Amino acid sequence: MRLEAKRVLITGASSGIGAALALTLGGRGARLVLAARGRSRLEGTAAVVALRHPALPPPIVAPCDVADRDSVHSLCAATVDRLGGLDVLINNAGISVYGLAEYGSVADFQRLMTVNFYGPLYAMLEAIPVMRRQGGGLVVNVASVAALHGVPYLAAYSASKAALAALAQSLRAELHDSGIRLLTVYPGYTRTPLFDHEKKLGGARRPRNGYAAPETVARSIVRAIERDAEELVLSPPGRALSLLRGLVPGLVQRAMRVLATQLRVKEEVCHA
Repeated sequence: MRLEAKRVLITGASSGIGAALALTLGGRGARLVLAARGRSRLEGTAAVVALRHPALPPPIVAPCDVADRDSVHSLCAATVDRLGGLDVLINNAGISVYGLAEYGSVADFQRLMTVNFYGPLYAMLEAIPVMRRQGGGLVVNVASVAALHGVPYLAAYSASKAALAALAQSLRAELHDSGIRLLTVYPGYTRTPLFDHEKKLGGARRPRNGYAAPETVARSIVRAIERDAEELVLSPPGRALSLLRGLVPGLVQRAMRVLATQLRVKEEVCHA
């Protein structure tokens, strides 16, 4: 897909991968709508894009809570109204909870499913009819390598991203003759504010190394869009996991047990 003048909506665009995508897509000449909950940080992202790419129309700032279906409906309707259509939807907004699953609550799991699964679902249910009327479009769902195999201490996050990836697989088959394509992205650990803002349940520490820069992830995603890819697995550990989980699942399970042991911390207090 050529991205010049394409109408692109990015959720979670105020920081991290979403903000990096805005800058990279701006460099390709895309017309951008940037969505996230906080207006001030969104405006900061939009200002940087406008400064770096002054020849383009400035990005449209559209505060939205993806957990609220009415808010997502308003976002998509405003995008179509302002830009005359929607060529690319990038579902990037997400949250995380880290620590022993038994220290969490059902509400923690429900919250992650609402933001990480239902939020993208709401947006796709709005975007797909628009794209059908246009004769095509692209939906990019930013999942995680944790969607390929559940990762210790990321139980709720892994489950929500796995659900999103499975949904995308189903829709890809259903929409194969519609002109609407789906790209699922599986990033590894990335240096984003997601982890700074996540709820800490306790019982485990975060890995200290191996975090990719969001700019690197964004460039890889944009290249995947341009070559019409259907899936993109990022990071060497992610690619190894993608390959080995079907060939030697026992080896992957052992690796996850080793990781769980390495990251575990002794603590008796329940944080739910």
